[in-house]
Amino acid sequence: MAAWGAPGSGAGVDEWVEQLHNNDPKLTSIIIFRTRKFGHEEVEKLTAALADNTTLEEFTACNQVLSVDDARCFASALRSNSTLRSLGIGHSTFGNEAVAALAEGLSGNSTLQRLDLEGKGLGPAGATALAQHIDADTGLQHLILTGNSLGDDGAAAVAPALHNIARVELQHCGIGAAGVSSIAKEAGEDSSSSSNRASAMSLPELAANGVLPESSQDSTPNSKLRILRLDGNAAGPGAGGALLPLLRHVQELYLSGMAMGDEGIRALAEGMSAKSQLHLLDISDNGVGPEGARALAAALERAQGLGTLRLRGNHIGDEGAAALSGALTSSGLSELDAGHNKMSTGAAAFLQKGNKLKKLSLFANQLGDDGATEIADALSAGSFVHLQELDLSANSIGSQGVQRLLDVLETQAAPALEILIIAVNPGIEDEEFLGQVEILRAARTELDVAWRTGDAASMQQLPVGELEAGAQ
Repeated sequence: MAAWGAPGSGAGVDEWVEQLHNNDPKLTSIIIFRTRKFGHEEVEKLTAALADNTTLEEFTACNQVLSVDDARCFASALRSNSTLRSLGIGHSTFGNEAVAALAEGLSGNSTLQRLDLEGKGLGPAGATALAQHIDADTGLQHLILTGNSLGDDGAAAVAPALHNIARVELQHCGIGAAGVSSIAKEAGEDSSSSSNRASAMSLPELAANGVLPESSQDSTPNSKLRILRLDGNAAGPGAGGALLPLLRHVQELYLSGMAMGDEGIRALAEGMSAKSQLHLLDISDNGVGPEGARALAAALERAQGLGTLRLRGNHIGDEGAAALSGALTSSGLSELDAGHNKMSTGAAAFLQKGNKLKKLSLFANQLGDDGATEIADALSAGSFVHLQELDLSANSIGSQGVQRLLDVLETQAAPALEILIIAVNPGIEDEEFLGQVEILRAARTELDVAWRTGDAASMQQLPVGELEAGAQ
């Protein structure tokens, strides 16, 4: 990787250009920071060298102010380059015209796999131009359009191209239920229905390149779309039913913050069946209550392929926990995030019945000492041989509950457990806590007990502000 050039200087570009012309095998990635000078003169030099280069695989110049003429230079390079795999250029001023100019370079390029157009000031006109230049022969497998004001019209414009792409990211694009429907109808289409839609890469190749999970190799080969992100588009309840055509092909569906509520989640859940390809479903922050939880429970029993369910930031409560936990014994679920769901001791039900779970987060609920004791009792029963990660942080667990948990784990309960997260609980403030942790660590050297932000890899994903809010 190279990130060259002193701030305000274009000196580094000449070195890149020479390396690119010489096909230097050490230069496989270039990242230009926004503080570097990268004007039209530098763009012309670099793209001219890039056109015939056979070693560079990644080029990133996001947050650089680039013009339409600059975009045309990159398009010209793409027409002849056959080794670049990932491209991300421009910032919020890039706009529709520049995106349209860049898109012209996609036609005939079968090797670019990832195109990052996040936050580029793209609207419906730019989306239309982009879609016109993406087909199965293009080879593009990962398209990022997050943070553009597409709206329903833009979603409808880009939708016809999406069945040719394995991973599509459309977070925070102002897309409503109508736009979701357009995407689902077009992207859910069987790509074998047209003779010119042969996949440029096989599914095993896509998995090997990190675009798809390895499990994609075994799924239906006729549709390329496997991962779709629609997070942050407040499409409302109508989005739930609109998404159903995608369930035939999509394996990972990220729908957090879409304001679907119980009505939308129920419509989505009712469409999940044994034929659904979903492996991961993220419906965090969707206003899901007990009714939605019951619909999900029924869906879990039908859709055995679903392995990961993310429910964080809803309000299923103890009633919803009882419904969902009842489905765990007969479902294929191995990872569940039920954090911040207004549950109290009822959350313990997930550990009383979910003995297939490998990862469970109950972050920011209200288990208290009673709930922690129920969880400890469930763990001591000896049936949780698969559990690897347990997050009980911000659950109002006092010293009694914390001690009970640590004592049970010291007896080798949950033998596969690698991470226990218990941050922001009153019990960790007890003066005896550190001694108890040391005793547990001596007994189980493979177990990481995390009680401070940053103690474990999972804790690094929890912002301090979120932890503090969960404790309130």
